Parts: sequence; structure tokens; C-alpha cells
Amino acid sequence: MTERAGTATGPDGPVAVPVSAQAGVPAAASQIGVGADGGADAGPADRSECSDRSGRSGAETSPTVAEDSRESFRSWTRIARLWAVAWHFALLVSVVLVFTGKQPLWLLVLVAAMSASYLLLEYPWLLDRAPRQTVFYHLAVVSVLSFVLTWVDPSLTFLASIVLSQFSPLTGFRVRGLATMAGAAAVLTLPILLRGGVSWGGLAGWVLTAGSALLINLFIGGFFVEMLNDNDRRGALIRELEDTREELERAHHEAGVREERERLAREIHDTLAQGFTSLLMLIQAADATLDTDPATTRERLDLAARTARENLAEARALIWHTEGRGDPTAGLPLDATLQRAAARIGEELGVATSVDIGGSPRTLTANVQVVTLRIAQEALANVRKHARAATVTVWLTYGAERLTLAVEDDGAGMPETPGKGFGLRSMRERVEQVGGTLTIASAPGAGTRVEAEVPYE
Repeated sequence: MTERAGTATGPDGPVAVPVSAQAGVPAAASQIGVGADGGADAGPADRSECSDRSGRSGAETSPTVAEDSRESFRSWTRIARLWAVAWHFALLVSVVLVFTGKQPLWLLVLVAAMSASYLLLEYPWLLDRAPRQTVFYHLAVVSVLSFVLTWVDPSLTFLASIVLSQFSPLTGFRVRGLATMAGAAAVLTLPILLRGGVSWGGLAGWVLTAGSALLINLFIGGFFVEMLNDNDRRGALIRELEDTREELERAHHEAGVREERERLAREIHDTLAQGFTSLLMLIQAADATLDTDPATTRERLDLAARTARENLAEARALIWHTEGRGDPTAGLPLDATLQRAAARIGEELGVATSVDIGGSPRTLTANVQVVTLRIAQEALANVRKHARAATVTVWLTYGAERLTLAVEDDGAGMPETPGKGFGLRSMRERVEQVGGTLTIASAPGAGTRVEAEVPYE
């Protein structure tokens, strides 16, 4: 079905026009349409078959679309009432003409029947309280009554145009619809020709009356077709925007889930995984001296136990931070955390470590602390796994606009093209997320320097 039918009020009375069920008007107002060939096209019998184009059921309709539909229904109800008033105003004019023209009073019975047809058939259909067949019964009833009234009283000829307006759902500017409208106009105004006998003058008057009634109602019908089709396009646009919003929300949700997974992966790698690696190395070192040097073994086991406790504290802090409570740095200031991490590396590897704090210390946000700490932890973990260094130095400098962290060792260095392991990628992603920069300077046999500049928030 290409168009939907309703009724509007024009200068000549109520005019039936296409309306869109998609825009939220009553389903009854969309149950007569114009087929591809211009004829009447039966629409869906109930709202359940008027699903919207996006395929969503009523329960899934967004609040915006639902409110738009409710407002359209309320607006349509008000218009339907105005149409009823306009229709009955035309009938009231007919009553006055019958009395002033001293016509037979039984004509008032026909006028009353036209009123009853509208109230019992047309109006309930407009409000979706009657099946679509009722509108065809209404058209048949008022056409016959109008023909009789016009035949008996020539002053009621205007009723032909009023009744013709009820056929406007058949317009659509297609062949069969226009032919039906033209036929209805010819039949409804035929009493003009038959009353005075067939003559050239009577024929000209009949053609003029039928043609003017047809053109007026086609113009009015076409106007309201375009107006309500625009309402249909607005409804379709709202649904399209709602679909786009849902897609964006879904994409944002998926991106958020992916980002959270990546964040957790980085946190686990930089805390738990590094802690387990340290524990494994300490246990292996303790096992190597278990039979030959019990004192050293005990020192390494004590260090392993302390490392395990610290790792457990970091794990708890990570869980609490993920749940939105707690400090991801386990409550320690950045300076102290860096000193503890450097000291642990020194004890594990037996290398000289130092931490140099420069500038004027200032209060840092949790995000800046976490980024800086995790980069330092990853750089120190690389020292543990790859560097074979004798000394490790950590610099933390509080600048005017940013915090600078540098971790330098005198170990084996890295190849000219560093690998693309998770640790290096994690450091770069962390720094980029806060708008900072990461620089890695290294060469085989010349040690490594990892420097990160993190802006204050």
C-alpha cells in the first residue's frame, strides 16, 4: 500500500485524505489506500499488522517514538472532531435551506440519516473503533441520500461537493482513483442535468458543476496528501534517528567493554603477572642455594613472601578500583611507590638502584599516578627479564605542566628495532590515553632509557 486514507476539512466540508499509520495516527485512518494502479487498496485490519518499518515491536519502541505516536493520535482525534463539526455544519445549512425553501419536511429525515451515517460509520472508523468496511457503507449511504436531496431540492446541490470529498482517499493522482472520483462527481451532480431535461445548457451546467466539484476536491485532497505524507516522512526520520542512536549506543557499549577489557589486561599484566614473575624468579633463586647457603635462601624466601604480600595488596587495590572504590595505588604516594618498586628490583637482582625526585612535588590525580606507576613497573620488569644490568636509576621530575618519569639501566640494551610485546604496547597506550609521550632510547650493549611525559590533569 502506497498511501493511507483519513479525512480532513476543506472549504467544501470534510475531505478524506491519506494519512500515515507510521506517524502514529489511528490504524483505522490508514485502512484505505491507493494501490499502484490508483484503485482502492485494503490496508491492514488492525494495528498488529501495521508494524513500523524498522521491524521493532510496540514493546521495543523508544520513548521518543512512543511519545510522538501518542501526540499524533491526540492531534488526529482533535482533527476528527473538527471534521465531524464541519460535516454537521454543512448538514445544518441544508436544514436551513429546506425550511426557507419550503421544501417537504421528509427531506430532513434524509439529512438526519446522513448525520447518523457519519456518527455511526465514518467517525468510529476514523478513531479506529470500527472495521474498514464501514467507510464504504458510509460512502454508499451518503451518495444515495445526497442524490435524492439534490433531485428534490436544487438548492442542496452543494451537498454533491461535500459528499464527493468523502471519496478523496481514492485520489493519489492515479488512473483508477481519478476515474472513480470523476464518476462519483458525475453521478452526484446528475440531477442538475435530469431536472431540466437534456439540453445543451443543462449539459454545460452539469459538466461545469461536476468538473468544479471534482477539481476542488482533487486540489484539497492532493494538498492534504502532501501534508500528511510529509508527516509520514517525519515519522520515518524519527525512527531512523532512533535506530541510529541505538546503533551508536550499542557501538559505544561494545567499545566501552573492549576498552575495559584492555584496561584490565594492562593492569593484570603490570601488577599480578609481574608479581608472579618476580615470585618465580625468587623461588628459583632460593632453590639454587637451598643446600649450599641456607642464610641466602632464607633472605630470598623472606623477599618472596614480602613480594607476595605486596602483590596481594595490589590485587585487592585493582579489584576495589574496578568496582569504583579504593585507590589503585594501594594508598601509597607515587614517590614512595617508586622507591619501593626500585628497592624490590635491587633486592631481587642484586643491583644498585636509586630514585631521584626533582622539582616541587604536587598533588596528583589517581589517573596520573596509575599511568606513571605502571610505566615504571613495566620498565623495571623489562630490566628484570632482559637487561642484565648492574645499576638502575629512576628519575621523577615535577615540571610546570607535566610529570616526567625516566627509568635507565646500563644493561644489554634492546635491538635497533624493539619487539612488539604486550609490555611496550601497554606503556604506549597508557601514555597516549592521557595525552603524553613515551620515548625509548636503547642500543645493543648501551643500556636502555625509558622516558614518559605525563601531563597533569
